[in-house]
Amino acid sequence: MATRGKRAIEAYSELGIPIYDYVTAGTFEGGDFNAIEPGTLLLGWEGYEGRSQYEAVLQIKGWFEAEGWEVKLADIDPFYVHIDVMIVMLAHKLAAVCLESTDPEIVKWLKSKNIELVPVPFQDTLNLGCNVLSLGADRILLPEKSKVLKEKARALGLKIYDPDMSMITPGGGGIHCMCQSLKRDPVA
Repeated sequence: MATRGKRAIEAYSELGIPIYDYVTAGTFEGGDFNAIEPGTLLLGWEGYEGRSQYEAVLQIKGWFEAEGWEVKLADIDPFYVHIDVMIVMLAHKLAAVCLESTDPEIVKWLKSKNIELVPVPFQDTLNLGCNVLSLGADRILLPEKSKVLKEKARALGLKIYDPDMSMITPGGGGIHCMCQSLKRDPVA
């Protein structure tokens, strides 16, 4: 089945991949979708003119709450583009967080979930150093230039894969940006 040159929705249809629903209220981008753990979701939005808009976030929140999920909303500064620049899961109950730019209420909420926080300096977030991907089984994919997080993650026993992303990050794209959500298995 050839899917080359098709829009994602057409390829999904041809491959038999189901689509739960469509955002019809405002706009929403995947970098603001943050699965914290099974049944718990953090959704970001960047004001009313941002790339992910409040109306869309409310629509998605409703879908997940109807499925029994807990959903927390985070209104972030449009400077960050998406929430995955500030907060991203590294492993089960372990998150990288820029404490300097993350709303203290969100930090408190993460801690209430017994999520251990690995602080990432603001300067590193400017180079998308917090925009990483958990691969499950204590493995993470992060940019080569993410020096601080790389050292902290290794000290926590995580296996690191760190490709050179220098040709992609100037355009605003990071590792998490290039991936769809993965079902992470905390044990391999």
